[in-house]
Amino acid sequence: MHRMDPGMVRRPEGDITLVSLGSRTQLPPRTRSLLEGILGLTGGLLERTISLALTEYEQQLFKLAEKSRNSNDQQNVFESLREVKRGRADVAPRFMIYLESSLARLDEGHKPEVPATPRRFQDLALVETRDLEENIALQEIATKAEIRLSQPLYALCHRFGVLAGSPAFDSERLPVGPHQLCQAVRHGTSCLGISMDHRLLMYRQFDRALMTELGVLYSSINEYLVEKRILRFLQDMAPRLRSHDTNQSAAPTAPGENAAPPQAASESAATVSRAASAPMRGDPGFSSPFGATMPERGARSEAPARQSDAGSTPQSPVEDVRDAELFHTLRDLLGGRRRALGSPPPPAPGRVSSYTASNDDLQAVLGSLQNKPAAPMMLGGRLVQRNIAHLKQDLLGQLRQFTPDSRPPQLAEEDSDTVDLVGMLFDFIAKDTRPDGATQNLLTKLQVPVLRVALRDKSFFTRRSHPARQLLNAIAETGQYWIDDSEGDNDRVLVEKMQLLVDRVTGEFDGKVELFDEMLGDLSRHMGTLARKAEVAERRHVDAAKGRERLDVAREQALKAISQRLQNRKPGRLVRTLLEQAWVDVLALTLLRQGEDSEIYRRRLAVADQLIENAAGDALNSVRGEIEQGLSQVGFHAEEVQSMVQQLVAPDESAQQENPSSRTELAMKLKNKTRLGEDTPGTANTETAARASARLRTLSPPMNAEERQTLERLKTLPFGTWMEFVTNQQGDMVRRKLSWFSTLTGRCLFVNQRGARADERSMEQLARDLVRGQARIVNEQKESLIDRAWHAIVGALKQFSGQAAIPLPAT
Repeated sequence: MHRMDPGMVRRPEGDITLVSLGSRTQLPPRTRSLLEGILGLTGGLLERTISLALTEYEQQLFKLAEKSRNSNDQQNVFESLREVKRGRADVAPRFMIYLESSLARLDEGHKPEVPATPRRFQDLALVETRDLEENIALQEIATKAEIRLSQPLYALCHRFGVLAGSPAFDSERLPVGPHQLCQAVRHGTSCLGISMDHRLLMYRQFDRALMTELGVLYSSINEYLVEKRILRFLQDMAPRLRSHDTNQSAAPTAPGENAAPPQAASESAATVSRAASAPMRGDPGFSSPFGATMPERGARSEAPARQSDAGSTPQSPVEDVRDAELFHTLRDLLGGRRRALGSPPPPAPGRVSSYTASNDDLQAVLGSLQNKPAAPMMLGGRLVQRNIAHLKQDLLGQLRQFTPDSRPPQLAEEDSDTVDLVGMLFDFIAKDTRPDGATQNLLTKLQVPVLRVALRDKSFFTRRSHPARQLLNAIAETGQYWIDDSEGDNDRVLVEKMQLLVDRVTGEFDGKVELFDEMLGDLSRHMGTLARKAEVAERRHVDAAKGRERLDVAREQALKAISQRLQNRKPGRLVRTLLEQAWVDVLALTLLRQGEDSEIYRRRLAVADQLIENAAGDALNSVRGEIEQGLSQVGFHAEEVQSMVQQLVAPDESAQQENPSSRTELAMKLKNKTRLGEDTPGTANTETAARASARLRTLSPPMNAEERQTLERLKTLPFGTWMEFVTNQQGDMVRRKLSWFSTLTGRCLFVNQRGARADERSMEQLARDLVRGQARIVNEQKESLIDRAWHAIVGALKQFSGQAAIPLPAT
């Protein structure tokens, strides 16, 4: 790598083009002057912080080299250390150049690294694992800082909106916001050729060194803009709690957790507000604070791993602190909902009149409840499955045997919040399952084991890779997509398999989450087998549909040739029926096999000409072999062929008239004969799929503008798009996969989850159903069911976080 000239003000790197403030002449002079002042104000503090972060990072690498278990690991650490020493002089200049470019692009509606034009479907590509891990790590760092510093960021977003002459900025677009600073860190350190594990370790060091100084930085920028008369009287609109409410809702500090800066400490309520306003995304590269933590690869490089109490995957102390922070944020949102609803706060622990159950007591009681069947309960005159609220009542009832002096039992505040959050999770999952279905029964059995895990290991709420969380998601999604909407023996076999796995969890779980991993692997292997079988079955149906389409096209061409020859001609009933039914199939098969220019196709057209000319005797005897061969190829038995040919080649009309009923019977048999490519007899007719589609278009009312637009959209859908169809007046939906469609014949093929053909309809009918709301396209879910559940839960808690205040307009 070459050293970068700090004086360079413009440098394209891939999709990123960095610009300087001096080059943005289209900015108003006062705006450019204020941005230059902000850049100068931030430069000194950020450069010193970057230098300090790199120095501490070098010290961490030294310690990591000393603890290396083998020479290869030690050598890798020393290589990263040499690379940092070589390139550290370039990091701060590159960081400041990126920050200056972000400020210079203030008036643009996108971030520097985002292309100006939206990506099309054809432009999408797989994301490199390295880029994905960096995105996750930096996004999480930025989101934490955004939550902690919501008050000063609120003011900055409005003041930068004034500078740009636009509405208030979103925190992600804010040039000096945590998200842009994280991208500046990424750009600044991209000149260092270090491994991904060491890079993630470096990002965490920047998190501790740089992000903790942001409170001072943002206060300085706000004061500078106030001095320059930018929204001098702007009031902070994020809600503040009263002092006694703050004391009650404050989450305990996890061991080893870094102290927040003074601005964050004085604004605990802003944490709740900003957490509620943080956007939730479905992009796989986005790491929500309520969905996942940083990748574990890099975490294992920072500190010796330790085994958690629940027996989960080893985590570093940094990850433990992060999990505690995110769980406490969830608890703050839950407490905000209680206060908004006027619910009484949980009883204070340690009251003399009550007994606070310990974690061992909870595990012991839940262990006994785990082995008991979850009997349905009567509610509102009907049987319902047990939920977590009922389980909580049973738990308190069983705890009475552990309470001394007959004092009433109570749960610790953190344990009570844990039970409530798990209950909200199961309630969300239950919305998409039938109350009396097999899936709901399986989920009810998992309530106790999952609750035991959550009470002991709070990373269940924050780590996507948690084994219990993954198994719960697998059971819920498998039941939703493979069982509840399908029928037959395959359902019974799959239900029995899932029942065995869940029974093993309820019967054998004793606190070690390795059992969840084992059951998840077993279920994954089984579902992998089902998926492969479904793929094979779907491919067979698609190939058959394509074959039918080719046959329809060939039959349409053959029918056109026969119709032209029959025009203004009046052959006998038997001959006409033979030509329009059987011989059309013969010609279609010939077109598929030999083609239109083949000699055999011309010979068989000549046979049709001779039959129409009502030739007999020697004239037809000469083509008798051709007739017999053609009819035998389209499914006629030898006896049927001989009988038909005998009638056709009768030497004179008198011989034909001796038994006219025979010719009539033959004509009727031809009409009722199963056509080539048809599944069942009795459906034979001269109408091909293309003609049927055209006839239906003629009979159906004309499509309106919205339906025509929907039809054009359907023609661009990729094969494999999932759709949902309304099956009854109650609004029940069934999922079907658009496996294949033809723009030529307008035919659509739908299969179910197992690849079995479920439905066929025309594209026009599908377009009408979409417009009328009888069908809808299912958007691809980039997140798991559990992740979507947490996002929905946080969204519901937002409504109680006090964000109803309307901010003052920018002036």
